[in-house]
Amino acid sequence: MRITGGTFKGRELKTVADKRTRYTTSLVRQAIFNIIDVSEKSFLELFCGSAIVSFEAISRGAKNVVAVDISRKSVNTVIENSRKLGVKINIVNSDFRRFLNSCIDSFDIVFADPPYNMGFVQVLLDTLSQKDHIGEIIIVEKSASERFTLPDRFNLLKSKRYSDTELILLERKPKD
Repeated sequence: MRITGGTFKGRELKTVADKRTRYTTSLVRQAIFNIIDVSEKSFLELFCGSAIVSFEAISRGAKNVVAVDISRKSVNTVIENSRKLGVKINIVNSDFRRFLNSCIDSFDIVFADPPYNMGFVQVLLDTLSQKDHIGEIIIVEKSASERFTLPDRFNLLKSKRYSDTELILLERKPKD
């Protein structure tokens, strides 16, 4: 797996040694970073796996990058990748719900790639809708077949399908 752009373009990262881990393809990663500018923005990745999307964000100038995963194997892989690139990334070994419910830090951009078709998309969006300080822009990579109800706090900016994957880009509505 290689970083697709920025200062670390072409650098290879280690993958998580777990067959259940599904990776964001290079095509989808390029699409994400063609849509949003992460330069000088704080970035949160949930369900990070090897944190390839976080490292892509760092490569493109994001600051204060936090990667969260419940898997200890994933966290160890992120640590190895961080050392390999020589970059600082905040790594949290936690369930996404526990992390979000206790998070006091603010983030400009949130990227989440939950396991497909397990209902996490709805839980994630409902939780984020209650956390105004987490995510002006929210990007979710999900199964194209998984349905959800968009909370009132968000506008759908864009939806793009890549085979069985759908990328949704949301913007938090200003408070009344």
